[in-house]
Amino acid sequence: MCASRLRPGRGPTTGARARLRAAILGLRTRGSCAAAFALAPAPAPEPVEVVGDEAIEPSAVGPLDDGATLPGTRSVRIARIDVIGNDQVPARIILDPLQDETLVADAALLWPEDPRVERARQRLLATGNFERVTLKIRPLVGDPASVVLIVAVEERSSINVTDLYLGSSRMTAFRGGLQVRETNFLGRSIHIGGGFIWGTRPAEIPNSRRQQGGRFFIEAPRIEGANFGLVGSFYMISASEAYRVAGELDDPAPALHRTVDYSRIGGTLGVTIPLLSNLSIGADYGFERVNAFLPDDPVYAGPEGPEPVDLSLLSGVRRLTSAHLRMVWDGRDRALEVGKGGRFALDVQLSSPLIGSEYEFIKIVAGGSYTFRLPWRHWITPSIVAGQIAGRAPRFERFYAGDLQDWTPGRELGLIYSTRSPFDVFGTGVDRVVLGDTFGRIDIEYVWPLFTGSRVRGIKGGHLFLSTGVFTIAGSAAEKALRRDADLPVFPAGFNANLGLRLDTVIGTFDLSVGNVLRRLPL
Repeated sequence: MCASRLRPGRGPTTGARARLRAAILGLRTRGSCAAAFALAPAPAPEPVEVVGDEAIEPSAVGPLDDGATLPGTRSVRIARIDVIGNDQVPARIILDPLQDETLVADAALLWPEDPRVERARQRLLATGNFERVTLKIRPLVGDPASVVLIVAVEERSSINVTDLYLGSSRMTAFRGGLQVRETNFLGRSIHIGGGFIWGTRPAEIPNSRRQQGGRFFIEAPRIEGANFGLVGSFYMISASEAYRVAGELDDPAPALHRTVDYSRIGGTLGVTIPLLSNLSIGADYGFERVNAFLPDDPVYAGPEGPEPVDLSLLSGVRRLTSAHLRMVWDGRDRALEVGKGGRFALDVQLSSPLIGSEYEFIKIVAGGSYTFRLPWRHWITPSIVAGQIAGRAPRFERFYAGDLQDWTPGRELGLIYSTRSPFDVFGTGVDRVVLGDTFGRIDIEYVWPLFTGSRVRGIKGGHLFLSTGVFTIAGSAAEKALRRDADLPVFPAGFNANLGLRLDTVIGTFDLSVGNVLRRLPL
């Protein structure tokens, strides 16, 4: 139930890039393996820190719930550091970020306002190993000036199913696969994972072939002794994507299509650099070999006569290299405590002969969201995301209309297994667009937390959600001109909505939703 909802960028995304795609593309991944913009469920409140037998949160000020007041700022000495709650992650992995912040035995600590405490907590959360991290102190008996610094962690399951591909369409009778991630490889907080997908050959399209692909990635969120992380990936894709040769532009019948075959093999290398506790930047370099088998003079037999089809590929074996720059600001960490939080991300991708590519284009995608907690403890999240391509990007880098609506199949590990376009609710002809160079989407999601914890082993919580929004997608300049000639809006409006139950489990987050069912059926 986990296929990415919006992945208009490079097909196989991994590590930091996968998180970025989820951040900037409105994505809660399809099957909701990661909630990108929604903060529901929001992070649980941090447990409070201990003075004597009472707990005090480092950032808390003012009265406690029971009417007691917190003591003022004071300087104390760290007598020792205790780590609790870690079953999988070695204590040394947890202590390293504290040591980098000079939070060690015999060090002075200004409590509760010492900035090193929050920086260490953010660095531990950034490893991806923990659901929750709390730093607490407990005074030593008979020596109130000395304390035990307690690092309390709640670990994530180290192995997660991040995507589960399973469905059928009129074009492909069956497709299936999965992706998994290990977040604590060899006990070193290294993320490693991969996945595959496989589909049957389209029976109604002559000379088509099976589509399949796989990828592997490895990520070190933070290099020991350095203030940056590294990420790398490798992938192989064999595609046989449909393009229309006859019929109405909104008719998804596979018999009206032929396929263009191409293969991709490549990888990425990159770095991530945290600038602040909630702001990071990253850069990576992608390189791949694209081998496209283009048909001779592809033509669409339209009502006005034969029209040439632009397949958005260069024939033969070509190099595609690209540089990516990204920025992510995430202010959602304490959303449950303060009742609000936001996120913004920007991704810029450049491919040019200047960096060794035979393709030339620039792609920019940006998005943000803000979550509010309502007085009755529910959550509401408006979000907006948009993208623009300049130049001639290959078809697998262009924005795909199926990614923009929850009811239609999107790209899965970079592959398109359906000829179905978005449902044209407003009658604007949005179902006549397949690939675009411009897109925009606005959504609002309402989340009703139902429970935390469950009698069913492995389920940690459940939430009802309702989302709705609008989107648009537009093609190249030539494609826009054709729409004008047909008296259709250049930027057609589409409608999106979804309703379902989101379950948080020890292996990931899953949506049992209307959209999740519709996009897997051969409609």
